[in-house]
Amino acid sequence: MIEKIAEIVGEEWIISSDEAKLYSYPAFIPLKIEPPLVVLPGSEEEVISLVNFLNENNIRYLVRGSGTSLSGATTPTQGEVIISLTRLNRIYSLDNFEITVGPGLANFLINKTLSNPNLFYAPDPSSYVVSSIGGNISHDSGGMHTPKYGTTFDSVIKLRVLLSDGKVEEIGGNNFFDPTSIFVGAEGTLGVILRATLRLFPKPEVSKTLLASFNSIDNAGKAVVSVYKSGVTPAAMEFLDKNSIIAIENTQYKANYPMAEAILLIELDGYSANVEEEEARVVKVVRENNGEVFIPKDDEEKNRWWWGRKGAFPSFAYYSPAYLTLDANVPRSTLPTMLRFTYEISKKYGLPVANSFHAGDGTLHPLIGFDPKNVDETINAIKAAEEITKLAIKLGGVPSGEHGIGIEKIKFMKLYYSEDDLTLMRRLKTVFDSKRLLNPCKLVPPAKNEICNTVNRVHTYLLEGDI
Repeated sequence: MIEKIAEIVGEEWIISSDEAKLYSYPAFIPLKIEPPLVVLPGSEEEVISLVNFLNENNIRYLVRGSGTSLSGATTPTQGEVIISLTRLNRIYSLDNFEITVGPGLANFLINKTLSNPNLFYAPDPSSYVVSSIGGNISHDSGGMHTPKYGTTFDSVIKLRVLLSDGKVEEIGGNNFFDPTSIFVGAEGTLGVILRATLRLFPKPEVSKTLLASFNSIDNAGKAVVSVYKSGVTPAAMEFLDKNSIIAIENTQYKANYPMAEAILLIELDGYSANVEEEEARVVKVVRENNGEVFIPKDDEEKNRWWWGRKGAFPSFAYYSPAYLTLDANVPRSTLPTMLRFTYEISKKYGLPVANSFHAGDGTLHPLIGFDPKNVDETINAIKAAEEITKLAIKLGGVPSGEHGIGIEKIKFMKLYYSEDDLTLMRRLKTVFDSKRLLNPCKLVPPAKNEICNTVNRVHTYLLEGDI
């Protein structure tokens, strides 16, 4: 097999033996499984030849970008060959409000290289510096600017997709039937994204940042709802609880935040007159909910505040060597209830918890700390995460807002969807991947006749444990 693959991509672009361990897990830490082989094709033609070879020889495979998946969607749980598309990182064209790029391009490079300073690409997940466009599409990644500009789904215009039968399809750009929605959020289970045409937005005339501090999470949660009731749709509205603030202030991401039970970082953008009116409404709402408003004195302070929020996840190392990151999406009105429950769960399992999340669209990000070298503690962290996700669903939420299902939340598909729904999803998978070679045993729970092997206690619990 290796000899044939070397003919396709070149021997230097094949990783095996100990070096392949680097690809044994993405950003989902609890489960590590070494792949038999990692291949890094350098062109669309090489990807097509490689996938055709694997399909013809019934070899399982999965496609990976930069390895930032927080749900384990690119963990090689079934001994798959990993195809890394990081070398497919070209910008092919820029045409008015559309840009066409390869799947391996890092998210941040789009805005960094745009020749038109009046345009920008909106989706900005926290991992935007390294996460790839292909991975963003496969997980329908969101980010801080989701409240106003939407998730990746809202910025995908067209896709070039390689199907398992070897056909390359150009899809999208049709106002009546747009099959791109089948592949956005499919977590690499239906096809291989070779190229994407994305929507660019005009840069707003004015952007304004406010910071609001609160001495109770209830008041902060009420303020989030009240901002929307006042008629304001913020470009971004981020929530940091006290535990997150403490962690950030003790790391390289120190932002000089006020010490409070919770803070909201709010960005307003648009035309100058509109932003001024929205700012007045937001200030009024914050004060009505017993909050205090801070305005950055200059761009340096503003940027430091946002840099602190970007660093909330890595700052959690202040509490723990590793963490689980949840992403249930809930109605904004339930935020105080959900937050209080995360602290109860922290006490129940004796694990540190901090909350830093996208309050504007209700996508929670409780961080649950654990020691990955301790299997019992790892499973306890997963159990804690499951209790939080179950409550989110009970309160009208969904299991995942932007990180995907992967292996982490696959059990919750049975809780959220009916068996008829899951049967339809399995039929769709069979249509696109009849041999079930492409990233199997992810996203959709296996049918009764489908075999999904497990390699250790953590894997068995993720796939088969009770919820």
